Amino acid sequence: MRVEDLDLGTRWPAKLVANTPLTPPEAREEVRELLFEVDDPERDFRAGQSVAVAVAGPHEFGQQQHVRLYTIARTPAELGPGRFTLCVRRCTFLDPYSGERFPGIASNYLCNLEEGSELPLAGPMGLPFLIPNDPNTPLLIIGLGTGIAPFRAMLRELYEERGWRGEVMLFHGARTGLETLYSGDVAEIAERAAGLSTVSVVSPRPAWGDPEDLSAAIREHRDEVWQLLNEPEIHVYMAGLTWVGEQFDAALAEAAGGSEAWDARKEEIKAAGRWMSLLY
Repeated sequence: MRVEDLDLGTRWPAKLVANTPLTPPEAREEVRELLFEVDDPERDFRAGQSVAVAVAGPHEFGQQQHVRLYTIARTPAELGPGRFTLCVRRCTFLDPYSGERFPGIASNYLCNLEEGSELPLAGPMGLPFLIPNDPNTPLLIIGLGTGIAPFRAMLRELYEERGWRGEVMLFHGARTGLETLYSGDVAEIAERAAGLSTVSVVSPRPAWGDPEDLSAAIREHRDEVWQLLNEPEIHVYMAGLTWVGEQFDAALAEAAGGSEAWDARKEEIKAAGRWMSLLY
């Protein structure tokens, strides 16, 4: 889904009810959860869908609005009709020529938004992360950084509404433990969810700004992951930055004994409609 292809013609107002930090002050990155409320109780959202935020300009390169997509973290099924949350990381961007660092337009706008503010949103956009009908189906879930946001809602649906019995393996984390999002929620669900195993992924060199090492985490659990991926009805869900998919493919090519073998298995899962990703 490309931002430039989005239909932003139909927008609806949302009121910010709460703007809460998810990371402690000492963390290198700031992530906040924004709780919104809309007047239309019939407006629904599902895990894996996003809303579009348009920040009015003019901006540096002359555009009249700056548009970014943000994934739904908590849904009306948990919070009540007309309520949902977005998980927002305060971003900065490094100019490759000057070396100067600039604040991200949309993320800083949202992180600084005051409670009681109203803004127009568009969506929801994108297909939800559809859950199989059979509660015995095995699932592999990868959600790093803010990519864990849609899976928090999905895990609650699996175990609180569906009574899931199939094997579920979740890789989640951030550069450091301080920046890992919803870790308490994940731990609380894992304690009472039979069949759910979780793997925490962190950076080997967070002080250098290195990202989480998903490849190393998969290598450590290579046999379990490869066995799970060869289950006939396996469903794969992935969310995060584009490098998450790249690291995943590299690690699985090793596990499969080569990129051709992994590409073939991946295409089988995709062709069956059992591969869902939200990479940005």
